[in-house]
Amino acid sequence: MSEPHDLIVPILGARVPVDVKLDFPLPPDEAPLREQFSGDLHLTYGLDRPPSDDGRTRFEPVTPRMVRELGLDPGRLRAQAAANLRVRRPELALNWFPGVQAVTVGFGGDLEAGLLIDEPFLDKLAREVDGELVVGVPARDVFTATGSRDEQGLAKLRWVADRVWARGDHLLSPHLLVRRDGQWIPLAQRP
Repeated sequence: MSEPHDLIVPILGARVPVDVKLDFPLPPDEAPLREQFSGDLHLTYGLDRPPSDDGRTRFEPVTPRMVRELGLDPGRLRAQAAANLRVRRPELALNWFPGVQAVTVGFGGDLEAGLLIDEPFLDKLAREVDGELVVGVPARDVFTATGSRDEQGLAKLRWVADRVWARGDHLLSPHLLVRRDGQWIPLAQRP
């Protein structure tokens, strides 16, 4: 059996555009740990559990209570989740668009957006593009990238985001992010 820290994975989520008031809010100790990530995105963590009876992937949210009970180090959750994601992606595929320096990255799951915290992977990918690394994560299972100086690549990422956003599954953000000084910030939209 795996150790709990070996099961932690990063799960990107989108900020809900309205305040949602639950009739029965979770106690603070039972609410998923959540940190602001960039723009309208936040980062949570989940324990990658065996699939349910219907074959669907299950992630048990990591809560403050769970951190205490399992002896996890809250300050190491991001690094641990990134390391665990590397182990879970042996089939990583980089699919470059024809005639454009833009790529989709996949590994057959629904955690591709979590690659935003995998610094070694991001450093390698940044060396392959023209300018600063720009990514699109319109949904949890979609990760696209190009360089900030590649107008055709940026147009391709926006095209992908528009198509994914229209389809509506595990949606995150239709906006692109640029990696600057080790941080992700929203890329300024063109008028």
